[in-house]
Amino acid sequence: MMNNWKDVHVDGIAKIEKCVAEFNIWELNVSPYAKFKIKVFEDNESKFTGYSNLQVIDNAGNYNCAVGYGKSIEEALENSINCFIDMTLWKAPEKWEETDFLCSDFFDF
Repeated sequence: MMNNWKDVHVDGIAKIEKCVAEFNIWELNVSPYAKFKIKVFEDNESKFTGYSNLQVIDNAGNYNCAVGYGKSIEEALENSINCFIDMTLWKAPEKWEETDFLCSDFFDF
């Protein structure tokens, strides 16, 4: 009998991650929404990854979510927030428009 989700291994499944935290991030300088979310997932190797639900356009016209990695929930959260900030540095704060952001589909997030 298994006692830990990290021990689950099924042929054909590449990776299992568990959502271990969800945060509301209030940002008032660039985003038109004031708030977005970051979810942090833990994998079966005890590594943490944070993903934002708010995607930011890059200078090539592609939308990307902020991603941060860490050895803890807090480190992944901080790195995800810093990634979001870094993604917005290529334009002055007053130049950002609502069309420069895309919310992830609820199904994907």
